[in-house]
Amino acid sequence: MKPVTYHSAERFILSREFFGMKLGLENIRDFLASIGNPQTSYLTVHISGTNGKGSTAAMLASILTAAGYRTGLFTSPHLVSFRERVRIGNRYIGKQAVSGFVRRHRATLVKKNSRSLKSSPRWPSSISSVSR
Repeated sequence: MKPVTYHSAERFILSREFFGMKLGLENIRDFLASIGNPQTSYLTVHISGTNGKGSTAAMLASILTAAGYRTGLFTSPHLVSFRERVRIGNRYIGKQAVSGFVRRHRATLVKKNSRSLKSSPRWPSSISSVSR
């Protein structure tokens, strides 16, 4: 098997189908279940609304990090690097974490019409899964 570099992992994630968006959460729920539901192993704050979500999330993450909590932050869009979307503490997600995620879950990400996944996750879901 060819090694997965950060750049090949980024290309793979960003090449995931974007158009023809499937509404609903079934796709991402099925994918997360297939990799063991990692999102259930920590507390999560979801910020929603029309304006100010990114700023609010960044401020909250900064406050919690300064208070000694281990934090993760997922935002979009990125300006330069895909890694800007996912921060652990005050650092962008590591290149090895991204390439490791793709190496471990590539087969599941490309599955279609299997028993575990009805369709493969599109790239927004793939990106948010990296942060799990």
